[in-house]
Amino acid sequence: MKNEDLFQAQAAQIVLQDLVDCLLAEQFFDMSGPALLSPGQARARYGQHLPLPDMPPGSLVWQWIITEQPLHSVLVPVQRGIVQPLQCLPGAQAQELSPDAGGQGFQATRLGPIRFMELLLAHAPDDFIPQNAEGAALFLEWVRESVQQTAWSLAHKVDTSRLLERSPAAAFQVLEQCASLRDRPFHPVAKPKKGFTKEDYHTYMAEFGKEVPLNWVAIERGAIASGNGIEDPFATRPEQFLLDEGQQALLQEELRRRGIADSHVALPVHPWQLRHMLPQMLGPELRDGVCVPLDFSNGGFLPTSSVRSMAPVSESHHYLKLPLGIYSLGASRYLPAIKMINGQRSESLLRQAMSLDSELAQRVFICDETKWWSYLPQHATLFDEGPRHLSAMVRSYPPALLDDPECRLVPMAALGVTLPPEATHFFDEWLRYRGLAAEAGPVLTLFRELCDSFFDINLRMFRLGLLAEVHGQNAVLVWRCGRMEGLLLRDHDSLRIHVPWLERQGLADPVYSLKPGHANTLYHDTPEDLLFYLQTLAIQVNLRAIIEVAAHRYKAPPAQLWSVLGESLQQAIERIDFPVEARAMLRQRLFEAPAWPLKLLIRPMMERAAGPGSMPFGKSMTSNPFRSLQAA
Repeated sequence: MKNEDLFQAQAAQIVLQDLVDCLLAEQFFDMSGPALLSPGQARARYGQHLPLPDMPPGSLVWQWIITEQPLHSVLVPVQRGIVQPLQCLPGAQAQELSPDAGGQGFQATRLGPIRFMELLLAHAPDDFIPQNAEGAALFLEWVRESVQQTAWSLAHKVDTSRLLERSPAAAFQVLEQCASLRDRPFHPVAKPKKGFTKEDYHTYMAEFGKEVPLNWVAIERGAIASGNGIEDPFATRPEQFLLDEGQQALLQEELRRRGIADSHVALPVHPWQLRHMLPQMLGPELRDGVCVPLDFSNGGFLPTSSVRSMAPVSESHHYLKLPLGIYSLGASRYLPAIKMINGQRSESLLRQAMSLDSELAQRVFICDETKWWSYLPQHATLFDEGPRHLSAMVRSYPPALLDDPECRLVPMAALGVTLPPEATHFFDEWLRYRGLAAEAGPVLTLFRELCDSFFDINLRMFRLGLLAEVHGQNAVLVWRCGRMEGLLLRDHDSLRIHVPWLERQGLADPVYSLKPGHANTLYHDTPEDLLFYLQTLAIQVNLRAIIEVAAHRYKAPPAQLWSVLGESLQQAIERIDFPVEARAMLRQRLFEAPAWPLKLLIRPMMERAAGPGSMPFGKSMTSNPFRSLQAA
């Protein structure tokens, strides 16, 4: 098999597993009566030569009968899950079974995710897909792109060696590259960036490590909104944080030459955005000179795992976030002023809240996200489409972290990526630093330390009535001298709050601006609603991905890893000074409830059909992982 075909096959397997797991969790087949067969029963029905893998004891074959006459079926090796009732057996192949030419037996064909979705769209078990036909067809296209773009990433090997010998900033960027390899775990169409060509993908995705030549656009001063970290938006400009003195002089010289140095302020623009989105969204402004594309461009920035956020090649503390009109996870990656306004309100609240708990004050680090500029003409509203495609945020990381040679910033998403055996996982470096063997027992010890730090910090914040971004891309662990010492927070516009608990602590409602008629994911009426994000994004996605990597790479039993997680969570609940009713609610919701909430992925994307807005959102229910452990 050629390398290209090998990577395509590997990508198809990865996408299929996430796809089938999501479809099962979101109950797409509840109306079709799928059967669970033992391997022996499957061979008895479909022939002794049925191609099944070596299956651990207790494994089953999930059977979806598409038509009875003639019998046309899909078979998938599965196992009882901890976070959902059934999930794919890792690495197992799905098969499509149809009558052979003689009509006496069955022909087995290896089933990939694209064909699986084609079958689902053609033979939907209920009326959800016919009622959302446009969205279902678009989702099929996302699956196609997911396989292709995942294969492109698999073909590239990130150099993960010597993480502890590199500078903190350089190691941080390598771990961002690792995080990008998987993107959002367990989401079958997280990887594709719709709008990127193959060349774009290899140029602008973090794993390929290529510098992006930023363009600049000058905007009339009267049409610029700015953050509260900018006292004078005309005296304090983006280039002062992003360019060296020579580059700043070149940029200012062009503004003077064009006669707009006193009337315009220059903002950096992603080159893809300048080519594809600004002519479409801001055509009149470009023609009228309100927005003036400049000849000046600069390198010196690398994509991170979020694509639109850029890391400096230098050791600068100032990173950059830009709008990018591609579609990812069913949403455009634009950067509207309203998001940055809400983000700086969240940041102010976070800084106040940290002072109320001495542990948080010592162990939580907060990026400064108050330095931003956005095109916002006087006639526009905060919710207009065009302006959100031309803006820039300077995200400043705490110098105390990036300047400390003993410190490493570890995006949790990087820990949940299955790297090739020859690559260095951060756990490998951590084990070596501590003088521990790369095997199950020591990995369980390190995972416990990770969970202890993560839960202690997040539950202390929860006690105050807030929960910061807890999915792996934006939750960054602070590792220092072999210990997980704290948590770095970024992307503050996703801070979730429960106002009554804030006010109980003497904190005020930040008064977020929300678009009328759109889903609100910032305010939560009950603490249980706020806890939803710890259960779903933090545990079912972020920590579950780390568990699966530890199980695969170091042969640590998944049930033991989940038990460690549960013990850490329980002890944090007992250790932290929760009010009696809050502690009782946590125990009940986390350990006693028969089911846990589930954040839906596929159904909301199909219902949205690629309409405007942020990532589509929905809720359902699934297994309580700690009840699953008790039943095993």
